[in-house]
Formats: sequence, structure tokens, C-alpha cells
Amino acid sequence: MTLEHHTPQIPVFERRLGSWQIAVSRDSFGTDQLRAAYDACAPCWDRKIGRLGFPSAYRDLMGQVAAGLNEGDEVPVKVLDCGVGTGAMSLALAREMPRALDLTAVDISPVMLQEASANLRDAGIGCCADLADISALPYDNDSFDFVMCAHALEHLAKPETALAEMCRVLKPGGRLLLVTTRKSLLGTFVQLKWRTHRFDAAMVQRQLRQRGLDQLMTLQVGAGRWTRFWSTAVVGRKPADRENSAPGIAMAAA
Repeated sequence: MTLEHHTPQIPVFERRLGSWQIAVSRDSFGTDQLRAAYDACAPCWDRKIGRLGFPSAYRDLMGQVAAGLNEGDEVPVKVLDCGVGTGAMSLALAREMPRALDLTAVDISPVMLQEASANLRDAGIGCCADLADISALPYDNDSFDFVMCAHALEHLAKPETALAEMCRVLKPGGRLLLVTTRKSLLGTFVQLKWRTHRFDAAMVQRQLRQRGLDQLMTLQVGAGRWTRFWSTAVVGRKPADRENSAPGIAMAAA
């Protein structure tokens, strides 16, 4: 008997009217489709995110995160940028971190990865760039001090799989930063164009808490109207001692 392959569905609209439940969903992009879409956007991506103010917004965000990464020994901080795009988040982190970084970046788009490598190289930042799917990261457990992912998780057919992978490669005591598209009019536009999931901070925190992370905080993504309206960020810590981990703490976004 042959099993029928079902394409994962992206929920678009759901409403209950009495005994009726009305739901609309859409087929997600397959990996090859998503790679092709990223490849096509890569040459003009820096210009697009620059017009929206994301480079400076990421600097502001990393300024909030970097303080927690500067503690400890004077060894390089091992960082993984999941879905690096053209490298805007990694550039922002490097500019806010006085400590040296041991940076690894992954993306499924070879063109995006080339753009990121060039941008980081021009800024004097070393990077190991790997063509890989964040739903199946090619790294050992407990490998990185800091894992970050900006506007990639919602593009995946099964974001929970990628989230589990990011938690797996994070060291005990390490931190995970997720930046996702907010539920908003802009979020709806992005969802219709890119077939993305939509998350709010509470949903992201709930997913991280279920995977054992604590010290959860929701952070503001820059001071600009566009970036604040477009994005939300949540950071959490993988407990060094899971048996004695504290309950998560939520901080409302400004």
C-alpha cells in the first residue's frame, strides 16, 4: 500500500461561528522552492532591509543581549546564526561584542550564504559558513554558547523541528535568541507573500518553555516604528542544571 504524501499546511485564517468552524490553510513552500526564493532575493536583500531600518534595529537588539554573553572566560564565544541571510544579525552582534566570536552561519540558500560571507569578510569578521537546513543541523549536541535565528523559523513547514535542533546544539547555560514576524497587518502581508507561520511573543515563549529553557524575556527590536511593528524577539537560557532550573520569566515588550 502506498502512503500519500501530504504537504505541510500553513494556517491562514480560523474562526468559530456557533457550531461551525471556518479554517483556511495554504501549502507551505518546499525546501527547493524556499531555496529558490531566497536565492532570487539575495542580491537586493541588504538594500531592502536597510530601507526598513533593520541593521540599526539589530544593533539595538544585540546591545540588550550582548551583556549576558560577555560574562565568563576570555575565550571566543561560540555563536551559531541559523538562517544567516546576508549576515545582518551577525554583523550587529560582532559590533556590540567586545569579546572575540567563533562564528558559524548556516543557510539553505547558497546565494544568501555567499552574500553573508562577503559582508562579514569585508567587516573583518571570520566565519564558518555552512550550506545546511536548520531543521537538521550538522553539529554535535551542546556545541554553541549562543544560537540566534532571525526571520527564518516562520518560513519553515515544521518550525518546531528547527526549534528542537537549535535547543539541541545549545550548550547548557547558553542563550537562544529568536526574532519572528509579529501578528500584524505587516505580518499578514509577509504571510501571504512567503507562506509563513505567524507567531507572537507568548507563543514563542511557550515553545521555549516546553523545551526546558528559562529566564525568558521578550525584547524590543530597535526603536524604529517599522522594525518594532514588524518583529518581536524572545531570548531564553538553556539551564546548566535542568533539575534545578527556575521557572521562565516574561518581560513585556516596550
